[in-house]
Amino acid sequence: MPKILGLNLLGVAEADFEGDNQAVWMAGGFVITVMQVIGIGLVLKWKGAASLSDAIKTVLLLWLFLALPFAHYGYLYGVAHSQTLLVVDATHLLAGWLVSGVALTLIK
Repeated sequence: MPKILGLNLLGVAEADFEGDNQAVWMAGGFVITVMQVIGIGLVLKWKGAASLSDAIKTVLLLWLFLALPFAHYGYLYGVAHSQTLLVVDATHLLAGWLVSGVALTLIK
């Protein structure tokens, strides 16, 4: 099994993942990403965000009021309560959502 990075942030050991089918979890992550991009696209369409600045403002508000609070669930209810992991997760969502919003605006 390849070494899993960041396990110390989660408060778990590598042995906890023995026999775990990581390919299934990775596929699930892909499905979640596709669902998020579709959702962002729908919100941008419903809002009528025609310009790039409108799209960025909308995505920032979505992230602030939806993604950031959801990211805090992992911090509040996780074993390790890692602030570093919270920042990584929230920043990852922000970057992904911004790229999605910009790309969706530019391709329409």
